[in-house]
This record gives sequence, structure tokens and C-alpha cells, in this order.
Amino acid sequence: MLASRARGKVRANPQEPGRPRAAGREQREVVQAFLAAAHGGDFEGLLRVLDPEVKLTVDTSDGVVVVLGATKVAAGATARVAAGAAARGRAVLVNGLPGFVSWREDGTPLSVMAFTVVDGRIVAISTVIDPARLASADLPDPA
Repeated sequence: MLASRARGKVRANPQEPGRPRAAGREQREVVQAFLAAAHGGDFEGLLRVLDPEVKLTVDTSDGVVVVLGATKVAAGATARVAAGAAARGRAVLVNGLPGFVSWREDGTPLSVMAFTVVDGRIVAISTVIDPARLASADLPDPA
């Protein structure tokens, strides 16, 4: 569902002149803190940015998987990021939300993530890893 809505709505997060809105900047900083903690295997760092009731929704080729709670999401995040360690990615906007798109080394899309941040904590993460949906999404080119 995220990928179909993302068609034409996933775009690189531009560095526009002028000051970004404070809420947008704060949301991006929270997402960057999450990604840095996940890449570094920093479980405590993940817990600091995740709401205790966070909901992770992952759209796979086998269906949708939902994970509830900061501890479970944090435990899975470090494993998923480690598995995709060779991937490259960049910040994007997904339907107006801060997000991240990653590609395999050969340039094929690996995942699209969108984060909902409220009061400085991530309350929801929507992820698409279904190759068919990623192939049909209008994603930016890997840089």
C-alpha cells in the first residue's frame, strides 16, 4: 500500500535555500538518530528515539508483517540494517513524511521507509521491501 501511494510521491529530500521548518528538521534529526543507532548496533540509542508503543509495518512479498513495541522494533532494526549493510541509501520524503530509500550495490531498490515522528519520538515506521512493489514505485535514482 505504501509503495502504491508512493508512486510519484517519493522524492529526494532537497536542500532548499532558507531555513527548513523546525518540525521538519526535528523529524529528520530523529530519523537520522534512529538510522545511526541501527547502523551502530546501539540498542539503547534506538530505544531513546522509539516511542514505547511504536508500530512497525513491513510490506513484504509474502504479505504485511506488523511489529509492536520499542523493544521488538529495536531488536529487529539492528538485524535488518546489518543484513543490508552493503546497501547505499539516502533521505527522502514519502508522502510528506521523513523517510529513507536504500538500494543494493547493483542499483536495484532494497527498501523504502517512512517514519512518523511525534514529540521527538518515532511512533510508526512503514517499510516496503517487496521487490515487485519497489520496482513499480517512482523512486529517485541512486546517487
